[in-house]
Amino acid sequence: MIDITQITSEHITAHGLPAAAFKDKDTYQLECEKLFTNGWTSIGCGQQISKPGDILPVKIAGQSLIAVRNKSGEIGVFHNICRHKGAPLVDEPCNKRSLVCPYHKWTYKIDGNLLSAPSYFGNENKVMSAEDKADKSLISVRFAIWWDIIFVNIDGQAELFDDFIQPLDELLASYPQNDIRKISTTDYSGEVNWKLAVDNFLDGYHVPFVHSQACSLASVLEQDDLLLSENIVGLRLANGASAKQAKTAKQLPHFTGLQPEKRGTQQWFGIFPNTLFFVDPCWVQTIIIRPMGETTTAESLSIYVVNDEAASDEYAAEQTTLHEVLNEVNQQDIELLDKLQVTRSNEIANQGNLNAAWDQVNMTFHQMWLKKMRAQPSV
Repeated sequence: MIDITQITSEHITAHGLPAAAFKDKDTYQLECEKLFTNGWTSIGCGQQISKPGDILPVKIAGQSLIAVRNKSGEIGVFHNICRHKGAPLVDEPCNKRSLVCPYHKWTYKIDGNLLSAPSYFGNENKVMSAEDKADKSLISVRFAIWWDIIFVNIDGQAELFDDFIQPLDELLASYPQNDIRKISTTDYSGEVNWKLAVDNFLDGYHVPFVHSQACSLASVLEQDDLLLSENIVGLRLANGASAKQAKTAKQLPHFTGLQPEKRGTQQWFGIFPNTLFFVDPCWVQTIIIRPMGETTTAESLSIYVVNDEAASDEYAAEQTTLHEVLNEVNQQDIELLDKLQVTRSNEIANQGNLNAAWDQVNMTFHQMWLKKMRAQPSV
């Protein structure tokens, strides 16, 4: 394991995190505990479970969870673990009236309460009482939903979510978040450390070179760094949407009521540790980064249009084009990151040089990591 206390802020400013941080197994285990258990981590999107009975299983940083929409249309999040002997209840997204453990058939209601356990009292012809079942419900997880993203706090000790997200909420106050409509979710996997995936998203410098279809170098030269809090950083292109060719033949509708001066603005954010969020005047993209190991990462890319009109059949062709273009961009990044994992985790990469003109947001993300990894548990 690398010695976190020996990593200096000065080294990060000059070179970024040390190479070993992108491949060390013990460091990854500490990240699971200190970053993904203690804080606000995203696991999926509410519109992925749109119907009562929909269930989304998620594996992330050593945790197995399920997000469920109950009969009343409300979302709940639980550990994907039977209260008998810890077997997983669900392996794939599905729609069910109840949750049945494949091991011993303990059965749970969609709200997490235990419904039945076969022959619980052995040979005794006895029915489980409400009292018998009371302490055997699925273990719930603290969660919040923001811009359709489901955030969880596994240890239940993080600050209030409203306080955590407030700086970004204020920045995006003029965008009607409840109007967004999901058009697709696509899953990816890469042989890469999760931090490299986050770092890449926050790197505006690479966009005109790797994704020339997305924007020009002249456009990104105008980017503004957004350092909003100890948990949220981002970038803004004031004319990013208006300075390039439209992604669709017919213009998708803008956010309802969006001020004219914001109709060319693109903004994208990293919400520590694993939420990547892009807001265009006509679409929204979320990428949820799910660490699966020290050098293995899963991603879920969800794409939204910004109101019911844009989600209608009238714009079906434009929705398809948007899906194809954004997934093409993400696939380009996945292919790059698989290669970058090999070289960036090599000790020789410690002699790399970050660029103050372009890498301030990336430096800040690395500094966030260092501060949180060094943090002592609260008493």
